[in-house]
Amino acid sequence: MFFGRRVPQRQEPALAKTALSRSLLLSLLACVALGDPAAAQDAAADMPVGVGQEQEASAGGVARLDPTCEADDAEACTALAYQLLEGDGAPKDAAAALRLFAQACQFGSMRGCTMAGYAYAEGDGVEADLTRGLSYYAFACRGGEATACSNLGLAYAAGKGVPEDAVRARVLFKDARDKGGWGGCANLGASYSLGRGVRRNQVRAARLFRKACDGGDQHACYNLGVLYRDGLGVSRDYKRAVTLFESSCAAQNSTACGNLGLMVDDGRGGAKDRQRALELFDKACALGEPESCFSLGRAYQTGNGRERDDARAVALLERTLALDPETASASEAEKALALARPPTKDAEAPASKP
Repeated sequence: MFFGRRVPQRQEPALAKTALSRSLLLSLLACVALGDPAAAQDAAADMPVGVGQEQEASAGGVARLDPTCEADDAEACTALAYQLLEGDGAPKDAAAALRLFAQACQFGSMRGCTMAGYAYAEGDGVEADLTRGLSYYAFACRGGEATACSNLGLAYAAGKGVPEDAVRARVLFKDARDKGGWGGCANLGASYSLGRGVRRNQVRAARLFRKACDGGDQHACYNLGVLYRDGLGVSRDYKRAVTLFESSCAAQNSTACGNLGLMVDDGRGGAKDRQRALELFDKACALGEPESCFSLGRAYQTGNGRERDDARAVALLERTLALDPETASASEAEKALALARPPTKDAEAPASKP
């Protein structure tokens, strides 16, 4: 179980990568480390700190690619910024996109404000400036932008840059949901499922996840799959869980791919299929899910479903540790590496006589 950060897009927010949550656990995303909470209150009433300054540094007058953007047209500036961010009809230029998002924010686009906040929070096209990112998020949230409210709530849920405050996070998630954001609906469901800032209520969590999943939020689909797999708030239904994990995995959710691989490997919700399970572990590992890297590495090490390949095993086990040395598989990966690595010359040499 996890809360999901949202990256603002032209329409619905895109999915974000997460760490694996194989059971009902909280895996908060490092979506944004925010500054002084007082800055959020100040920003809610005034324009974000430094807004408009980004445009002054616009090399080559990129805004002039669209004259309507120069004419204080917020929508034109936002559309052009997305083109530059995505390389749609123009070379990718994250720095120029940021300047245009900030300009759109100045013209009244709350989506532009949210995107500028995301760029500063993530250091995308600019040196990371968490205080400024907070200013943009808070301003956009007050202006009705659901994604900004949800991402700001995640900061309070994680205690990243602000004091951890699960109640404040839940209020922001509810605000995002009420503004029509599926991300807020999904994160509110996670609050109820995990009992963070509110009394735990799996039945209500399932309703919120189902609503957000039906709206296209794949984080919610994954979390709903966890509830069906574990029989929390709903009757246990492995087949339903598999279907939900498949949907989320297809949307490049590494946690869903890893958990789906485990179910396929165990034959829960369908026929047991070792080869398909390993393919799912391979996909999840490529997406950055460490425990799937470990499972795949062990397959190469033991020859269980893969031809033995110590070099490949070592690479996967090392990736497991590099991705997250704190996972449940980390200590097992270290033990497996000790067996997989060839002994050093020093270890092979006989001890010298005294």
